[in-house]
Amino acid sequence: MSTNDSEETTGLSTSSQPRVIGTWGGLAIVIGSMLGIGIFITPPQVATHLPSVGMYLGAWIFGGIIAFCGAVAYAELGTRFPRAGGDYVFLREAFGKSLSFGAGWLLFVGVFTGSVATMAVPLAEFQLPVLLGPAVEIDPHRVLWSLGFLELTVARVFAVVIIAALTVLNILGTRLSTNAQVALTGIPMALLAVAAVVIFWTMEPATMQAPITSEESMPISFGRAVLAIYFAYAGWNAIAYVGGEMKNPALTVPRSLLGGTAAITVLYLLLATGFVYVLGIEGIQDVMEAGTATADAIAGDWATWMITALIAVALIGSLNATVLAGGRVGWAMARSGAMASSVGQLNDRFRTPARALLLQGALAVVLVMTGTFEMLLELTSIAMFVMGALTVAALFVIRGRDGDDAPYQATGYPWVPGTFIVISAVIVAASLYRAGFGVDGGSAESLYPLAGLGLFVAMSMGHFLIHRKSKAHSRD
Repeated sequence: MSTNDSEETTGLSTSSQPRVIGTWGGLAIVIGSMLGIGIFITPPQVATHLPSVGMYLGAWIFGGIIAFCGAVAYAELGTRFPRAGGDYVFLREAFGKSLSFGAGWLLFVGVFTGSVATMAVPLAEFQLPVLLGPAVEIDPHRVLWSLGFLELTVARVFAVVIIAALTVLNILGTRLSTNAQVALTGIPMALLAVAAVVIFWTMEPATMQAPITSEESMPISFGRAVLAIYFAYAGWNAIAYVGGEMKNPALTVPRSLLGGTAAITVLYLLLATGFVYVLGIEGIQDVMEAGTATADAIAGDWATWMITALIAVALIGSLNATVLAGGRVGWAMARSGAMASSVGQLNDRFRTPARALLLQGALAVVLVMTGTFEMLLELTSIAMFVMGALTVAALFVIRGRDGDDAPYQATGYPWVPGTFIVISAVIVAASLYRAGFGVDGGSAESLYPLAGLGLFVAMSMGHFLIHRKSKAHSRD
């Protein structure tokens, strides 16, 4: 089936979407989606599991390799189907409407909307008070208004304002939001890379003391460290969701996915090395957030303020990229009948999926006000791994059906994409085991991921049964 035929049969034609995102914008979306708080809060977890400098740094390299293995598959899929929707489109093309229905709702409500709320609230709780400093004394946790399960705190007010502002920015034009993304990504990335190099050039390495050793076996410790790192690398596939607005997608989609993943891998390795260079493994184990702790060890309050500002800018960039991509998933679902058709309309003036963006923003505000965003991300955690593996598996199905005639062919196929599927399967198995039999196994919190996976399966199966029953009735 040709791409054009596919677009007609799925209702996902992108002829009305302007292709305004070039290579730099694509790189900024991928890098911005990845460059968030994860690189700063994950190193203490990694150092605790892997109290060896070599293993600690090796795990960060391994995380980049995993992301790259997935990126090559998404790059080929993105050039075969250069349309809005990402996983939703790819799964629909390979496995049909039912599986993509469950994946689409998981993506739109759980992954993207949940991520928007999850990033906005900590930004308001932790970064803003430090940046405002003594000039403006605020208590981010102060309750302004409360009504049962709805609670309005100072931090939540800031979070709602941030979500609203970025939603409006994306409605006003893809070119505008992409240009903002380039600035929000380029500034913190460049300054963080320079800061890491300056550390190596001007400072003496930390005195290595005996670190706290892990009580687990090495395979288990390495696996838990990689699982934490995997979330820090999340977002490498972001450009696939805006494929319908990429200029010359046969070139820009692979360049953005592979180039952005490689750039973040290098930056993360630089930063992870800088943290251990200044703090030592034992020092990293003792902190909550490695970036601020490193800045404080170097130059005190002013450096802490600067690092906090860079983290805040990076988080806003990650938020903007998430809003941008998530809106396209909702738009693609509506265009193919998986959501109300009115959500699939583009704004007449700005040619953006305004209604999908507004729906996403409204849902994110509800999550912020009710404080349910963390639970939602817990629900979707294992299902996200499953969906990623299924999407890469979709490449094998589509190649078997349509052949290997694609504008870009996945590097190292079938071994590189296959490696991603195998690693994802191992991570899913480990996550399922931990949820059921880990330290907290059997508790309500540990069962959330299992419930989320069950919900994903139930939505897909429910759609399949209803669709089959509808077909049977139509034949009668």
